[in-house]
Amino acid sequence: MVPLSTSDLNNPVTFPTFLNLPAEYEINDAYFSSTKPRKHWCFLGRVISSNVLVRLSLEVEDKKGHRILVAFHTDDRGASFQAQCTPGSTIAVLYATQHIFAFSPPGVRLEESAYIRVFPYTLEAMLGTSKAIFERDRAARCEVCGRADANVKKCARCKTAWYCSKMCQTNGWVAHKDECNVFRDVQWFVTRNWEKGVHTHAFPVERVHWRALAQH
Repeated sequence: MVPLSTSDLNNPVTFPTFLNLPAEYEINDAYFSSTKPRKHWCFLGRVISSNVLVRLSLEVEDKKGHRILVAFHTDDRGASFQAQCTPGSTIAVLYATQHIFAFSPPGVRLEESAYIRVFPYTLEAMLGTSKAIFERDRAARCEVCGRADANVKKCARCKTAWYCSKMCQTNGWVAHKDECNVFRDVQWFVTRNWEKGVHTHAFPVERVHWRALAQH
């Protein structure tokens, strides 16, 4: 069996469940060296529900089915993420830790917007896509005809699907277009170095057109 890459979303160390996250005020040798991160990690969870009182709060289910509270303590109290946090979407939190809330069970407290990203895909879709990326990279076969040779090239958008010719790419687009965006977003995780790095990772700033904002 091929070991999971550290950048595969299915890797339980780089992408831990809630119970395997480091505690907020404890030094965890697996993730920290002194007070600085020893490696990078990211929590992934399925959004079950949301509510807004003082701030945006989510009920989130991790990869093992454990449900927790995720509370936004960002500058805008989660307002910029509210429209995205629909049931079934996936939230990703870089450098998440277990937080002890005063009047709720332990969960995750969010403070840095740059460490948060919500994806409009199910958690299962993202995990399956990550697995497929590594399988396709090893196979390097045309998605349509199955041909494997030096001429196969990757889709220019998602850098994942392989095609041996323009004709095969055109014929395969109907089947590929729905998964192309998922592949492209998951590639952000796959192409990061999660083992080393002086600087912390941060999600790229999303540039949303003002007309899209006006619709909400």
